[in-house]
Amino acid sequence: MSREQALRGSILAVTRRYAAGIDVSERAVRLAVVSRRLRANGPICVEHLESVPLAAGAVIGGDFVDRNAVVAALREAFGRLPARGAWRALRCAMGLPASATLTTQVPLARLIEARHGEPGGRDPLGVLEPAVLAEAERAAGIERAALAVDWSIEARNDGCAQVSIAATARQHVESRVETAAAAGISLSAIDGEPAAALRAMRHAGTIELDARDNYIVCWAESTGLHAWLVGEEGVENALRYPAPEYPSITDALLDLIGPKGPPDWIFVGGDVDLLTRAGYAATELTAIFRCPVLPFECAPFCNGAAPIDDALRHSPLFAVAFGLALREVMQ
Repeated sequence: MSREQALRGSILAVTRRYAAGIDVSERAVRLAVVSRRLRANGPICVEHLESVPLAAGAVIGGDFVDRNAVVAALREAFGRLPARGAWRALRCAMGLPASATLTTQVPLARLIEARHGEPGGRDPLGVLEPAVLAEAERAAGIERAALAVDWSIEARNDGCAQVSIAATARQHVESRVETAAAAGISLSAIDGEPAAALRAMRHAGTIELDARDNYIVCWAESTGLHAWLVGEEGVENALRYPAPEYPSITDALLDLIGPKGPPDWIFVGGDVDLLTRAGYAATELTAIFRCPVLPFECAPFCNGAAPIDDALRHSPLFAVAFGLALREVMQ
C-alpha cells in the first residue's frame, strides 16, 4: 500500500466509523459493511455487501454443526473486502437466531425505583444489574451463570421507561466468538436476529415514510414470521407466528393492529419467498390490509465509492446483516 493510500485510510478512520454485520443463516453467510460520519445524525452508507453460500447441514437451527464450513465462508466473505486502511479496525457484530434467544421488556419501575437509573442510559453504578439478571433467569428458566444477557434502558414519550432484556445460553455466544476468531475476526457484539431486522427496517422507515405513519414491520425466517406495529411512539405491539392463538397469518396481523385500523404501510424483509409460498405475496397483503407493501432493501443506502451488485442491493435477505452493522455505527 502506498503512503498516500495509508494516509487516506487514516483520515477516513478518524472522520467515519465503519462496522460489519454478519448474518450466518442455514443457507449463506451474509456480510454488510456500513459507515457513518462521526457527527450528529450523520447519514448511513452501505459500503459493501457480500453473500457466500453454505452447504446444507452446516448450520441447523442456529447451531454451527460444521464449524470449518462456516469459518471458510467467513474468510471468503471478508477476503473479498477491498484492502482499505480505514477498514482494518472494523467493529463486527454477529446475529443469534430467534430460536436461541429470549427477549422481554420490563418496566423500569418494576425492577428498581426510578431514582436509581436514568432512562436512555446504561447502569454505571451497577444498581440494576442484579435485578436484570434475576428477571432473565426467571424468564429463561436457566440459571444466570449459564446465560449471556444484554440489556438497555429505553425512554418512552409517556415517561415510562422500559428495560429491554435479551438472553441466550452462553454456549451459543461462545460458539460464535470461537468460530469468528478461527476466521480471524474479532466480534464486538452479538445481537438477536429479530432485533437486528427490526432495527434495519425502522431505519429504512425513517427515510421512506412520514414520521406520523403507522406501519407493520414483517420479518420472515425459516421458523416463522416476526411482526411489529410501529407508530409515533415507537414499537406499539409485537408478535411471532406460528402461535397457538392464531389460525392464520391474517388473524395474527389483524390482532397486531388491534382497533387502530389498517396501517399506512407494511414493510417486509428476510426470506419473503416464504410469505409468497404461504399465499402472502405483496399483492395479497395489499388486498387484505388496504395499504402499500414495501420490501426492505439496502439500495437507498448504497452511496459509497465502490459499486455493489444489484441483486444484493435489492435483496430483502440483508435486513439482519444491515441491522447488525447499524447498531455498531450508531453507538
